[in-house]
Amino acid sequence: MTFALALSSCNKRNQLLYMHNAGVETIPSAKQPDLYKIQPNDVLYVQLLTQDPQISAIFNNKGGGSANLYSNDAGYYLYGYTVTDSGAVRLPVLGYVKVAGSTVPEATEIIQKRADEFLKDGMTVVRLLSYKVTILGEVRKPGVYLNFKDKLTIFEALALAGDFTDYGKRDNVLVVRPCESGNKSFRLNLSDKSIMASEGYYLLPNDVIVVEPRKGKMFQLNAGTYGLALSTISTVVLLVSFLAK
Repeated sequence: MTFALALSSCNKRNQLLYMHNAGVETIPSAKQPDLYKIQPNDVLYVQLLTQDPQISAIFNNKGGGSANLYSNDAGYYLYGYTVTDSGAVRLPVLGYVKVAGSTVPEATEIIQKRADEFLKDGMTVVRLLSYKVTILGEVRKPGVYLNFKDKLTIFEALALAGDFTDYGKRDNVLVVRPCESGNKSFRLNLSDKSIMASEGYYLLPNDVIVVEPRKGKMFQLNAGTYGLALSTISTVVLLVSFLAK
């Protein structure tokens, strides 16, 4: 029985492969999700640029244009603009501008219109700083990861977390997505090429990815304990047999 359990807990080759059934072919692509809508407590990068650096400085956080200020989490919240509970960001000179419920391009237009009331040549740049995903379970580096691009796929997110551990289950990855009506979940099979067309292939801000362990994990983790127990039992049986003679 122990031998059978050991065999069942071993990794099969297909369990370790991504999209193992993909060949030389054109694989359908997933439809990209609707653009994320800004929510309260999101953090935005907002810069108003003009031809005059001194004028630009008046309309921006002190030193806010320096990339070094955004090199860590503290920088995002010190120099980024947090969306208030009422859905607005408070900008220098422009005051409160409501952006919640808007996509990033829409928020850019809204802020640009306000800036046009003060500037003739101003250009507005808006980025979402708080685009983060949480990755838990059987990955090498579970944690919360920030994304600095407009898009993020499930494969890119897992790469940030160092890929699966040896016990990670590739064919049943859970993605939980916050929605206006609650939470939406997806079950993704990364071993199959159909993942490329899945609704959960592209991730959105605040998604949570959970990688479950394979069934054989507990046996493999306790293999040493089982071996010691069997060795002890064998020793006791031999000792009883010897004394019974």
